[in-house]
Amino acid sequence: MYHWVKTTLRDTPGLRELALRGGSLLRSLACAEPGLYTLCYHQIPASLQGRFADQLRHLSAHGDFIDADTACERLAAGWPARDRAFLISFDDGYADNRDVAMPVLTALGVPAIVFLVSDWIDAPPQQPGERLYMNRADVAAWLDAGLQIGSHGSRHLRLSGLNAEEIAADLARSRHQLSALTGRPVEHFACPWGVAVHDFDPSRDPALVREAGFRTFFTTRRGHTRSAEDLFLMPRHVVEPHWSLFEFEALLGGAKWGRSIDGTA
Repeated sequence: MYHWVKTTLRDTPGLRELALRGGSLLRSLACAEPGLYTLCYHQIPASLQGRFADQLRHLSAHGDFIDADTACERLAAGWPARDRAFLISFDDGYADNRDVAMPVLTALGVPAIVFLVSDWIDAPPQQPGERLYMNRADVAAWLDAGLQIGSHGSRHLRLSGLNAEEIAADLARSRHQLSALTGRPVEHFACPWGVAVHDFDPSRDPALVREAGFRTFFTTRRGHTRSAEDLFLMPRHVVEPHWSLFEFEALLGGAKWGRSIDGTA
């Protein structure tokens, strides 16, 4: 029964929209708990630039946008009791992050961080003549716009398939390459894919990232945080630029009867 309902909603846009509208009646960003909500985007196609801008405007009505450094500082100092904030992040470093997302971010004054795969900047996995990932000029433009750079490893490897020495070497390589490119410390790391146990060992890998000199370890575990204890297991919501605002409400919003977004009291 569950499979039928899920498939039907996916393949029937009208039913899916109706379900999302219903979900948004039960969950609202206006009722979401205080804390840091990190969003993870990947590609932002030009055809969806307007929808992406609408998503950010919608979020701005429910909290402030902050950068990764400010997020660390607020968490370390003790998250203000009533503050709700959003951190916008991008994984992999697609060229449309610079071409499509960056103009929206700068126009709206929204800070953001892109987690780059350092080897892909000079040797991207794409066809000759194709510009799928950010190059050195794109990275420079991103930094000139006041936006941040983080590490997504040097080769986008699944940490769970590596030993500790291999992980340490990859982290060091990525951090050195990105620091040399940007001329500044690179202090934030997002784990490729980011699912605990499947993609990384939560008992080992966050500690290796800390030892490599990073201040954060971002995952793709849904949720929000108000604790410095989460800095090396940071939750993030993977989101898509084509989503309606109903979808954002259903995913990020707090239930109107006062429960948190992860369903705990």
